[in-house]
Amino acid sequence: MLILSACGGSAGTKAQPSSWETVTGPGFRFQAPKGWKVQAAAKRATATHGPDLVQVSAYPLVRAYSDALFAKVAPELRLRMNDLAQQTGGQVTGTRTVTAAGSKSHAYDVTSADHVDEYTFVLRGKREYLLLCRRAPKDDRAYCAQLVTSFAA
Repeated sequence: MLILSACGGSAGTKAQPSSWETVTGPGFRFQAPKGWKVQAAAKRATATHGPDLVQVSAYPLVRAYSDALFAKVAPELRLRMNDLAQQTGGQVTGTRTVTAAGSKSHAYDVTSADHVDEYTFVLRGKREYLLLCRRAPKDDRAYCAQLVTSFAA
């Protein structure tokens, strides 16, 4: 039902709330630190600075999602994140529920030797939005938090 996408990098750029720019993708938008390199593709928009990354990808869902399915999709997402962590030599080091675009969403941290990937799944109707933020383990999480709170579809 869901598709994962993993790409990007990590390092230590910190952005202050006054230094954001809006990045747009197909049917969505989010904020990234001003001055980062922005790229858009058919189903994705990415902003990078060295190995740091914020990205949103959009995918179709086979079946329509509703908030009533929130708990039901959790086991599948957990399995997929564990598989992804194993494939990348990392481990799932955190799970949480966040609000993105007004929707209750599942979020996971996958930690590798030199970076943390923060994945947030925003499911709406027949669309999945996968928010990905890559950062160094000790970096300020400001741009990861901004990705989630500024995301709109």
